[in-house]
Amino acid sequence: MLLFLYNLLLLPLLLLSLPFYLRRMIRRGGYARNFFQRFGFFSNRLRSELGQGEWSWIRAVSVGEVLVAIRLIEEIRRQDPSFAAVISTTTSTGYQLALDRAPEGSRVIYSPIDFYPLLRPIWRLIRPQTVILIDSDLWPSFLAVAWQENSPVFLANARLSPRSEARYLRFQRLTKPLFWDRLSAILSQDPHDAQRWTRLGLRSDQVILTGSIKYDTADAPANSRFVDWLQHQGIDPGRPCLLGGSLHAGEEALLVQVFRNLLQKFPNLFLILVPRHFERTAEVEKILRDVAVPYTRRSEPNFQENRSVLIVDSTGELNDWYQTASVVVIGKSFTGVGGQNPVEPLLARKPVICGPHMENFKFLVEELVREKGIVQLANESTLTAAVEHLLINSKAASELVANSDRVLAQHRGATERAARFILERRERRERT
Repeated sequence: MLLFLYNLLLLPLLLLSLPFYLRRMIRRGGYARNFFQRFGFFSNRLRSELGQGEWSWIRAVSVGEVLVAIRLIEEIRRQDPSFAAVISTTTSTGYQLALDRAPEGSRVIYSPIDFYPLLRPIWRLIRPQTVILIDSDLWPSFLAVAWQENSPVFLANARLSPRSEARYLRFQRLTKPLFWDRLSAILSQDPHDAQRWTRLGLRSDQVILTGSIKYDTADAPANSRFVDWLQHQGIDPGRPCLLGGSLHAGEEALLVQVFRNLLQKFPNLFLILVPRHFERTAEVEKILRDVAVPYTRRSEPNFQENRSVLIVDSTGELNDWYQTASVVVIGKSFTGVGGQNPVEPLLARKPVICGPHMENFKFLVEELVREKGIVQLANESTLTAAVEHLLINSKAASELVANSDRVLAQHRGATERAARFILERRERRERT
């Protein structure tokens, strides 16, 4: 009954959201390509390939999740070369990344709309032996079909924030039958998350602590395309650079103020602002215009007239931009709640500063603070001084990076553990 009501309500919601979705497609670009895969329409060639393989279905929402999925597939194939995956993703940037970097033997599609009558024929076409959801890509109809088709479902690299736990607990009578009862296992990132998952009503043997696959990402290159890109635009690669990554409302203004405070000591300081949602670009531009700070945008580079601020109004590029930074400030940690993932800039071997609100990564940040591998500030009032210290004191910045390297090294191995667990469960299932 719950599933029927969900699908009944989904249709009008889809119709209501269509104008917003179309506008987003136009603004972001790339969405029109293979758009109708979301409704189960595939090219004849792809349909034939999907119908012939022995697939596992990996769902990954966007760029970050796709990178995790690729790493996991590569490790599973290392342990079992016969493993073949259909990777489905939601965003155009995630889709393109999956096409570019999908491991051998994989196929890439857009994740279908979570409407039961649409999902059934797609499922019967692919006939997945195993389903792996990355992070939190949970959908009621998809899970229901997996359950009915007796396909084991693993939630890999699973993270559950305190806020999400509270929401799920509030609606536990709905979420347990729609979500948790349908999952074979949850592969949790850290002990705090594992405890939260069990409080939702999952059995202890359903929640497996494997760690975060993001720790196992290959080491970042010493250079990146954007270091070269900035140099081509006339920006000296040795110029000090402050980068704010995945910024939320209010944090751009904060970093602009820090930038202005530091200009007297660092007249050639360069500021890169990367909003979490690039649709906020106009809002960020107004902040800069109001204080008469010249800037340019990634989409329209123009570094004439001594522009010292770049707004990155594009998606899927943040990891590369980290390579250009002297100091990184984590978004959603000062004016937001929960914080953004600090692992990527840490893997890029950059000194990282975050604010007080890192609840979504509490376990990791507490360890990093304890081992002096990250600078966490109690409030924004000391941000200027913290950035200045790291720009002036290269020894302090290097020590911060070295300490974070040691912390991350202790957490590596999650990919191998997750892959081994999934394959063991699959083999056990095949024997019964």
